[in-house]
Amino acid sequence: MHSLIKNTLSLFLWVTGITAVITLAGIIFTWFIDPAKSELPYLKWLIGSVIIEVIIVIMMLAKKGLKYLPDTQTDEKPEDTLQFMKTFISTGTSATVVSNRVSWLAGNQTLIDVLRSKIADGTRIEIITPTEVDENLRAKLRGASFIVTGEKTSPEARFTLVNGDRSGAEKLAIARGVHPEHEITIFDNSSGPQIIAMAKDIIRKSKELANAA
Repeated sequence: MHSLIKNTLSLFLWVTGITAVITLAGIIFTWFIDPAKSELPYLKWLIGSVIIEVIIVIMMLAKKGLKYLPDTQTDEKPEDTLQFMKTFISTGTSATVVSNRVSWLAGNQTLIDVLRSKIADGTRIEIITPTEVDENLRAKLRGASFIVTGEKTSPEARFTLVNGDRSGAEKLAIARGVHPEHEITIFDNSSGPQIIAMAKDIIRKSKELANAA
């Protein structure tokens, strides 16, 4: 299917190019070679065709390109990020949070309630951190899996993967920066399958590291 789309687009580009060359040749002939006597009645249709074809090509390329662009958002306040996490986690049948600390979670009862509701519905919730999580938070999120890697150096990676056990349906949110320039990039299987694969590898290796400790 991908090959068919690529070949169709290439053919359309060739047709557009040939039409543009014929149109340009007609304009040059009319304006410079024999401007007094020449009359090309179909030239205006050729010019119109080129304009329409160029617009269609731009729209096709834009539509194809946008499909492979990830979504992004920049949060000015921590509340905006927490609201995003609440919505993002609610869209999946499983969620794995990788973070160097979870103080942002411990202080937000609304998000905790969302996670508890998802756990009650059978959603698998995993939280991966380098150090032990506060016992009070563990008690609030009974049923979630807390994976402690025991790393001495806190990892820079901060991301949340939903639907990690459903190949092709994964969504990955990667965070960087601090408020008010806290940026979140959201990938799916179209915009970032390689990034999602690396995230799943990090999760797998983190679990192996935690089990070996």
